[in-house]
Amino acid sequence: MITPTIDRCPLPDRGQDWPPLPEQEHKPLHGAVLTALGPLAGKRLLDVGCGVGLFLRAAEQRGALVAGTDAAVERLEIARWALPEADLRVAGAGEALPFDNGTFDVVTARGPAVLTELVRVVRPGGSVVVGNWARPPGCWAEQFAGHLRRLAARPIAGTEERLDGALRAAGLAVWGAGDVQCTATYPTVGAAWTAMLSSEDVLRTIRLAGEAPVRAAFAEAVAGKVTADGTVRLPKTFRYVVASTMWTSPLTG
Repeated sequence: MITPTIDRCPLPDRGQDWPPLPEQEHKPLHGAVLTALGPLAGKRLLDVGCGVGLFLRAAEQRGALVAGTDAAVERLEIARWALPEADLRVAGAGEALPFDNGTFDVVTARGPAVLTELVRVVRPGGSVVVGNWARPPGCWAEQFAGHLRRLAARPIAGTEERLDGALRAAGLAVWGAGDVQCTATYPTVGAAWTAMLSSEDVLRTIRLAGEAPVRAAFAEAVAGKVTADGTVRLPKTFRYVVASTMWTSPLTG
């Protein structure tokens, strides 16, 4: 049984074999995005696809009034334990967000979120941040994505789809961007695979090709990242873009 933690504090045992929470590895990512946004005290922030709420906790610690959505009830269960005051609601990828127009000062999302919905729920002059995992040529993630493309016989979305172009096409003014490096560490290849099951691309390919070939492709892609004791260390690059509904950055007023 894996014991998940929030800020190294064990969560109550709910009889679930939760995947490892990459809290330490993702802290640089969270810090970079929050620093790019500037002061957050008193601002209403929505994280779409909030998962277990690690980013929301970091935003709350900077004074933000946080809310989040996620498709997985199980992940929101952990988030509610860690963020009892947050407004957390179930909403699947691509679905309409269950909030009124102009509710938030800041909206953040990972992956192919529906930008029209992000723009709808952010106030005029508010900020929108969209990020995704990058796949530099030759890295394990690009090798795995190639296997997914082959198994699914269809394109796999990624950072080759320019985030800044998508934001501009949605009528937003891009004023910031960055790449953040981090390393995700897992005790075994099996634990790393369990973490991969939060990826929509992985789940979609499993539905099309079955789990066995997808898991085998993952094991092949990460084989060079397994240490002698079986620990898996996966270097990752996160690309984020910050935009506004006006040509004004919160860092400049």
